[in-house]
Amino acid sequence: MAKLIYRVVSACGALGYGYPKESLEAALVGRVDAIISDGGSMDAGPYYLGTGTEYFETEAVKADYRHMVEAGSRLGCPVILGSSGMAGGNRNLDLMVGIAKEVFAELGVTDVKVATIGAELDPETVIKEFRAGRLLPTGLGPELSEDALRESTIVGQMGIHPLTTALEDGAQYILAGRSCDIALFASDMIRRGIDPGLAYHVGHVLECGALACDPGSPSDCLVAEIYDDGTALFTAPNLARRCTAYSIAAHSLYEESHPQLQFYPEGILAMEKTEFFSRDARTAGIRNSRFIRSGKPWPWSIKLEGARRLGRRKVSLIHIDPADLPEIPDDVLVYGRNGVQVRPVGSSERELGLIVETRAATQEAAVLLASLLTHYLIHYGYPGRKATAGNIAYPLSPNLVSFQREDGSFGAIVPSGTRDPVFFANYPAIKAAVIKLIEDEFPDALAQASYEIVEADASAPAILLRTVERDVQKLELLHREEIDRLRKLVAFKPSSLLALDAPDAYAWSLYHLLQNEEVIKDEMFPISYFRANGADWQADGTTRARYFDIGETGYAGSLDDRTLSLIADAPPPGPAIGTHRLLDMAVVIRSKDAGINRLTFDIIFTSGENYEAALRSNVFRKESVAEILGLPAERVVGTFFVDSCNAIKISVDRPNISASVDERDVFGAQQQAAIEGLIIPIHAAALAKASAF
Repeated sequence: MAKLIYRVVSACGALGYGYPKESLEAALVGRVDAIISDGGSMDAGPYYLGTGTEYFETEAVKADYRHMVEAGSRLGCPVILGSSGMAGGNRNLDLMVGIAKEVFAELGVTDVKVATIGAELDPETVIKEFRAGRLLPTGLGPELSEDALRESTIVGQMGIHPLTTALEDGAQYILAGRSCDIALFASDMIRRGIDPGLAYHVGHVLECGALACDPGSPSDCLVAEIYDDGTALFTAPNLARRCTAYSIAAHSLYEESHPQLQFYPEGILAMEKTEFFSRDARTAGIRNSRFIRSGKPWPWSIKLEGARRLGRRKVSLIHIDPADLPEIPDDVLVYGRNGVQVRPVGSSERELGLIVETRAATQEAAVLLASLLTHYLIHYGYPGRKATAGNIAYPLSPNLVSFQREDGSFGAIVPSGTRDPVFFANYPAIKAAVIKLIEDEFPDALAQASYEIVEADASAPAILLRTVERDVQKLELLHREEIDRLRKLVAFKPSSLLALDAPDAYAWSLYHLLQNEEVIKDEMFPISYFRANGADWQADGTTRARYFDIGETGYAGSLDDRTLSLIADAPPPGPAIGTHRLLDMAVVIRSKDAGINRLTFDIIFTSGENYEAALRSNVFRKESVAEILGLPAERVVGTFFVDSCNAIKISVDRPNISASVDERDVFGAQQQAAIEGLIIPIHAAALAKASAF
């Protein structure tokens, strides 16, 4: 019988999402070797790196971390947090350290060793690499310039070595800057001798918390158990969720541009031969994933992210009569026409803008309720949900604009939109459930502020105007000119909100790979140790990460992410015998950013029969997908088959860099409408080859 050798708890998808304390307590029953959570990502845009601020409410981050520290103190196990403060820059890390000191003081945590690991890099160092031609692009854009880099805050995504070093040196609590999500989980496993292929794959499943479950959610815990026979088992401590071979395999695709290859600082996770299996109704596992050392003299490739300020931003939200919609120029964003995508809605489609608006006596109360409403709206999981990466698309980063009204009250708005027909059908129930959640969990937020969710579509269009400029006076002039241009064409309804001051606009200035071993080893990821007694943290030395080789060499399989598992252009023999709506064939149809410059689409089918029918219809060949999405064929990175979970993955170059000034969907979570609307021809030959998962 296989022996348990390691057990790890993932608290949630990102610190601040929240999770039931009961789930964590259930997860802590039995052996616990580490409690880990990701603290953020670049998904929400460059603003948080550029400003050093937090995406989530401070109290939410503190509550989540408090539960982790409380458990770590009781059990004596490592507690690891990466990408601290959302973006993982020095200011973000300092913000999280301040929260940690408060938590330690409140819980009476004393005489513990804490490690902080920085992730920022001096822009001048990056400029030297740029001049030498040693920054490798990760896809299209952003275009590099010395001036932009010099103005930027720059971080590198650390791999496992800074984390393993801190653990080996005895740190119980680790607060790391920008981190590769998977490294947070893989580091301690690899330190303890667990196979890297298994460790990295386990990390990928755990990094989003219970999102890998059925039903999935980043606001809940997930547990992984590692056994000495090379298997890993996943269990949700919340009895309302279950892990299945299908859910684990499907999550292995999430946010990645290829279904079998994932690229990390130390090498490549290859899942071509991975086995996904179910142990029982609530537990599933993996085995046979492999981690490949990518080359010599060093495989290290540290992804650098840079954010720079573009300027101040003005926003107007203008409500108009539907009869006036044809008068609005095509380049203007209008919810009900082109608010979610640049491509206008077709005759058989609907676009719904959801504009959260709050009112309160204080700015804090207005912002809190607007934040809660939008957080629950985007992530609420409902029966039949197919777009599991997010229910709505945000055009702004940050997504919220706060302001003061003429009557002295404070307001906040969050514009968003969707084209998802499944969401439309469930929206009344979703809205009611969201309000009930806030009533139950944050009653004071509803007591101290009022709200309205304005629904904008072709029958009630809403225009979103955005202007960015560094010079304040010029910004006022330019935005006023945009307003005046539209006012000459149409009448504005009284509910319109004009010339609001939005948070400053930031842009990604860098998303490239650094491969200079000396810079990586000698300049990046400094580790500082502290002896902590409550809020009193006394410095206890510094060090650099200790590097060692990871993974196997001599791998005979394919590591080409442009050809492995590529769907061939193979016209089916004979005519179709019928058709099916893709919506009826798939359990998941989602889009999501895979970095700042790629979008990935996952279509996960309800059965092997439906998967084979779609795969062999030839609808998902590269040229066909380009036509469906309205893209040049060269912007389709690849369309891939995934037999392990009856799925098709599509990866494309993003039409723009995420969170650009013309953005419509920062997270890329609502770009799947054209795929959802597909009608798939069914061929007899495909049905004959069908095999259930």
